[in-house]
Amino acid sequence: MISTDLLIDSLPLLTKGALMTIQIFLIASLISLSLGSLFGALTCRPLKKRLVTPLCECITFVLRAVPLYVQLLIIYFVLPDLLCINIEAYMASVFALGICSSAYVAQIMRSGINAIPKEQWESAFVLGYSKIASVRYVIFPQLIRTILPALTGELDSLLKSTAILSSIGLLELTRMGMNIVSREMEPLTVYLAVAALYIALSGSINLFTKYLEKRLTLC
Repeated sequence: MISTDLLIDSLPLLTKGALMTIQIFLIASLISLSLGSLFGALTCRPLKKRLVTPLCECITFVLRAVPLYVQLLIIYFVLPDLLCINIEAYMASVFALGICSSAYVAQIMRSGINAIPKEQWESAFVLGYSKIASVRYVIFPQLIRTILPALTGELDSLLKSTAILSSIGLLELTRMGMNIVSREMEPLTVYLAVAALYIALSGSINLFTKYLEKRLTLC
């Protein structure tokens, strides 16, 4: 049975964990979208480079092949030993999430750019645009409309992946819920509250992207 008193008492701690989850998600999303856009552009057909493209394809393949949890453990436990530096759980979490997700964003970007008709590139070149200007002013506006649903799915997946960070002791939403359960021994109430907060966060992402999609359609 759900305990209302426990829910009210736990809400401040769960909110704190949710805020940490949001913060990590936003920074990791920025890393993911930036690196993913770069890798996607460098591996698409119209912008291929003889040496750079195979290297980027190799990097993104490795990032997709190695599970996020393993990448997190490597960044948090292995890299500090190899480089003789100290990496905090927060920084390791942000980089692991962002870098792993960027490989999937790269695939979305690459397929989106490849789906743009060749005539669009030719028209841009006829108008005197360089390749970079063509991407910025002609290709990118069309690309966003095409890949937005897939990007929404990847961002949703990135949000849910933050739960893995509890394994290295980071006090995000899932870990905060686990700590409360270990103290109060009331898993039903706490984990339902944790699930409700994840649903609210995921719903916010979907509402924002639907709003963005509607605005792009009107442009």
